[in-house]
Amino acid sequence: MSKNIIICAVLVFFALCVNVCLSQMQYPQEMNQVSAPYPGATITQTIMVPGNLMVGMESSDNLEKILEFYKTNLTANGWTISAETRQQEHSGLIAEKGENNAVVNISAGQSGKSIIMLMLAPKQ
Repeated sequence: MSKNIIICAVLVFFALCVNVCLSQMQYPQEMNQVSAPYPGATITQTIMVPGNLMVGMESSDNLEKILEFYKTNLTANGWTISAETRQQEHSGLIAEKGENNAVVNISAGQSGKSIIMLMLAPKQ
């Protein structure tokens, strides 16, 4: 549980400190090792800091549908899901593969859309 809280806090910190919102952003090629972008989602931000990559997206689909997409894609790409959280307005996954962790954080946005944050980082 504390691992989930720490990872969520890191995601929020990066989102607040290094917010890069550009329209028509490209999905980083490095993130394809985690998963393809969520179908129909709009990329709202990409953040690259040494050793870490984060992508923010927005979708009109519900949290459950998005979570199932990432569970299927992570497993298909050889990732092992090590943690999963489900709450009313938040869902998340932590997956491991080799020396890397992948984090999927999905939350209900104020606009009625779902906010998707993907992070690829080395294991600590």
